[in-house]
Amino acid sequence: MRNDAEGFGKVPNDSESFGTIRKDTEGFRNVPKASERKENHTLTVREAARLFEAAGVARTERSIINWCQPNRQGICRLDCYFDPNERKYYLTPQSVETVIAEEKVRATRPHAASEPFGNVPNDAERRQKTARNGSDAEAERVKELERENLDLKIANRGKDLFIDQLKTERNGFFGQLLAANRRVGELETKLQIEGPNSDILKDAEHH
Repeated sequence: MRNDAEGFGKVPNDSESFGTIRKDTEGFRNVPKASERKENHTLTVREAARLFEAAGVARTERSIINWCQPNRQGICRLDCYFDPNERKYYLTPQSVETVIAEEKVRATRPHAASEPFGNVPNDAERRQKTARNGSDAEAERVKELERENLDLKIANRGKDLFIDQLKTERNGFFGQLLAANRRVGELETKLQIEGPNSDILKDAEHH
């Protein structure tokens, strides 16, 4: 009877270990299953961090781990596998190279807003970013309208100058025409007064 009681006393220990297993399985739901590991899941987080640093876009190991976590859509930025025995991630070189290229492009964008590494912006951050982008777009639109207004003013000024020039040239032409008509009238009048033997006919015959 004593042996049975001793054996019976071991049951709580088994239940305790079972409780520990339950905690592991709860955490295991958030990581890929062992069957999901691929042959190219070879890079550790530390090795990936060194690759980022060598590429000129250094990122902390914590940032890389964040990229291994699924976002609200359930998508991980890095193709990774979590080894439950070693308690660490293994990444594919291809996904690391892709993210390095994306970070390089983001770093070269002028006035690009920096985003928290591996974190999905919350609603407040998205609203702030949207409002900031809206303000920037509105300011750019105002500048564009001001440039268009200035161009129209310059075009109208040039048009006015051209019209003034045409008026001046037209007035000069009309003035010359009137002067010529006046001269013809004077010659005709003189011809009528002095007759055919006038100096006008002599000058005409001479020429």
